[in-house]
Order: sequence, then structure tokens, then C-alpha cells
Amino acid sequence: MATSRSRQDFLVSIRPQYVDKILAGEKTVELRRRFPESVSVGAVAYIYSTSPVQAVVGCAKIREVQRLTVAEIWKEHGDAACISRRDFYDYFSGTKFGFAIILGAVKAMPEQMTARELESQFGIVPPQSYRYVTDRFISLFDDEPFQATHRYSRSHRAGRPKAGRSAAR
Repeated sequence: MATSRSRQDFLVSIRPQYVDKILAGEKTVELRRRFPESVSVGAVAYIYSTSPVQAVVGCAKIREVQRLTVAEIWKEHGDAACISRRDFYDYFSGTKFGFAIILGAVKAMPEQMTARELESQFGIVPPQSYRYVTDRFISLFDDEPFQATHRYSRSHRAGRPKAGRSAAR
């Protein structure tokens, strides 16, 4: 999936049981308590499968981001989110609004990138929720060959914001 300067692609952390359903085409809506409404249609969500997988395993284009009441999200997207009613309401407990991220063009990565590789090659610590990614990161997953010019180390990241700070909490 090619990069575009007019969109903000991001890395999103998702539990493995939901990742499997996204990659199988069963789950077409990702749910979030907080999410930037500025994410544009066509942006790419790189999917990081959390523990025990701990790797970027796929990506999906964003078809739409909807900010709705929790009740509206359940009514309109509960089935497509592949979540039980109880888990849904537990997740959204204490909030009136949430986000339904409509996914399209889902693609499994031919080779997964582990959390260790994310940190060593890009200085990225997998986010709790999401974080924006750079063109350099995106180029790794383009159809074009990628060559790392150097590896990030802790000294390369000095003075840079930590990866988790851009993630919604």
C-alpha cells in the first residue's frame, strides 16, 4: 500500500483474537474509546497483534471513522465488530461516545515484523492503542524493496518523544 503525504497512516495494537477475525474478513469494524477524528479515508492502519504474537501482521485501509454514542455503535456495528454485548459494554464503560473504524482492503503481511524488530529498525515501541508512523516505516510494507540505512539505537532516539506518548489512552 503506497504512501501519501495527505494521509496519516498509523500502527494500531489489537488483541490476537480480534486480529484473526480481521484477517479472516469476519471483523470489519475496529472499536476505540478514543481516536483522532482527523484520520482520513484511505489512511492505512498497520495491525500490531499484541501478546503473545507481538508482531505487525497485517494492514487495512480506513474506509470511514465514525464518532457515535456507545448505544449507536452497538446498534450499527456490534455484529461487524465481532464482540459480545457484555465485552462491548465493559470496554466502553464510563464513556458516552466512542469510535467505529470501518476497515477495508485488509491484507496479511507476507512476513511479520516482531516488536523487537520494530524497536531495532524504527525505534518504535508498540503502542497501547495507536501511533502515527513515518514514511520510512510505511516503505517497508510497500511493494517496493526496502533498505534500512541504519538501525535505531537508544542513542538515535535521544530527545525524541517516546512512542507511547502519541497513543490514545
